[in-house]
Amino acid sequence: MKTNITSLAPPCLGLAGSDGTEVTGLSLAAYAHKLARIEAALARMDSGRYGFCLTCEGRIKLTRLEADPAEARCDTCDMGEGA
Repeated sequence: MKTNITSLAPPCLGLAGSDGTEVTGLSLAAYAHKLARIEAALARMDSGRYGFCLTCEGRIKLTRLEADPAEARCDTCDMGEGA
């Protein structure tokens, strides 16, 4: 008996077979990374360290946290200029 297996990727991507699986795998990895960043931010909240840079321990600007609440580094350190 022959079984036809189709890709889980949306047809608009134009991917088929294993290519669709790779895209799905990349998406899962991206979601796992995003979840890890959120969980780390929650842990910083619990410890009272939320809003402080992990590199220099300075304050992270509110506008930066509003843009990305899981941000862990200040502008300076994120640009490679921090301690």
